[in-house]
Amino acid sequence: MSPTEHRKHFPIFSSRSYLFWGALAPAATEVRAQWDSWAEAWSTDPNSVITGDMKLGGLSLARQAFARLIGAEASEIALTDNTSRAANLAIRILEAKGNGYIIVDDTTYPSSVYPWRARGWDVRYVPTADAPDPAGAIVDAIDDGCLAVCVSHVAPFSGLRHDLTALARAAHAHGAFLMVDAAQSAGVVPVDVHASEVDLLFTTGMKWLLGPPGIAFLYVSSELLADAPVLDVGYIGLDVASGDWPVTSLPAISREARRYELGLPSLPALYAAVAGIEILREAGVEPISRQVEHLVTQCIDGLSEHGQKSLTPRNPALRAGVVVFRHEAASSLFDHCRSERVDIGTVGSDLVRVDFHGFNNEDDLHRFLECFKSFAKAS
Repeated sequence: MSPTEHRKHFPIFSSRSYLFWGALAPAATEVRAQWDSWAEAWSTDPNSVITGDMKLGGLSLARQAFARLIGAEASEIALTDNTSRAANLAIRILEAKGNGYIIVDDTTYPSSVYPWRARGWDVRYVPTADAPDPAGAIVDAIDDGCLAVCVSHVAPFSGLRHDLTALARAAHAHGAFLMVDAAQSAGVVPVDVHASEVDLLFTTGMKWLLGPPGIAFLYVSSELLADAPVLDVGYIGLDVASGDWPVTSLPAISREARRYELGLPSLPALYAAVAGIEILREAGVEPISRQVEHLVTQCIDGLSEHGQKSLTPRNPALRAGVVVFRHEAASSLFDHCRSERVDIGTVGSDLVRVDFHGFNNEDDLHRFLECFKSFAKAS
C-alpha cells in the first residue's frame, strides 16, 4: 500500500490540508485508538495497565519499533520524554569521553548547543547555510582537538539536510563523535545509524513519527555504550527483575541503553507512538521519501513561479520534507491559510514553513499554492 493510500488513516484530511508535520503530527486512527484503549483500561481495570505487557512489554515494543526504523538494535535505544532530554543525556555521555571542542552549525538546534555552553565547553560555530557543500564546511573544520560534531539532520529553519555518513567518517578520523538531532528527519527520509556510523541520535515521537507528545528516543551506539557512564539511576535501568532489588547492595546497572531510563514514560503515549511507527513501516520510508521529494520539488517550483524564493535547497539530496521561506507577513499568511483550512507553520516573525509527509498529495500542495496566490493578490 502506497503512502497516499495510507492517507485514509488520518481523519484530518477529510476537512483540511495539513502541512506542518514537523511541529505536531495529526493523530491517525490507529494512533488515537491505542491511546483510547489505554485510557479505557485505566478507567475500568487499572491493574491491566500496570502489570504485564501493558507496562514493561510496551517499553520493549517501543525500543524495538524505533530500532528497526533507524537500522539499530533495541539494546541501543533508550526511551525518554522529549528531544531536549535526550540531547542532554547524549551530551552527558560524551562528556565522559575526554576533552576537546564542540562543532555546531546553522542547523544545530538550541537543545544541542546550550547545554554544552552552560557546562563550560568550547563550542565553535561553523556557518553552513550558504555553503555550496554544507557537510564539507564542517569536515574542513574538524581536527584532532574536536570531541564532537553536533548537528540537526534536517534544519528546522531552512530545511537543509546533512550527509551523516560524511560527517561521521570525518569525525571518527580525528577521534571525535557525531551527535544528531533527527527531529525533522526520522520517519520521512531513510535513516540507518549503523551504515552511517552515527554515534548518538535522538528524536521525538510527535512529529514525523506520527506519535503523540511525551515520548522521545535516544540511540547510543553499542561501541559508545561499552564504556558509557552511569548517569542518573532509576529502576527501569537496573539489570534485575522487577521487585527483586537488592536493597543492601548496589544492583547491577543494565549494559543496554535503557540504563538511561529512570521510570515509566507516558504509557498511553508509548502505545500510541508504536502505532505511529507501525504506519510508517507499512507505508515504507523509501516510498514516503519519494513522495515527499516530489511534493517539495513542486512546492519550491510553485512558490518560485509566484516570485517567492525558498531557503530550502533545490537539490533533493540536501533536503527532506521541510520547505522554508521568508515572508514579511508570515503571521497573516498563516491566518489566511487557516481560514482556507490549510495548515502551515511560522517560525519567528518572518519565516514560513510548509512540511510535506508521504501522506500528503498534490491536492494539498495545490490548495496551499492557491492560498499563497490569493493572499499575494490581496496584499
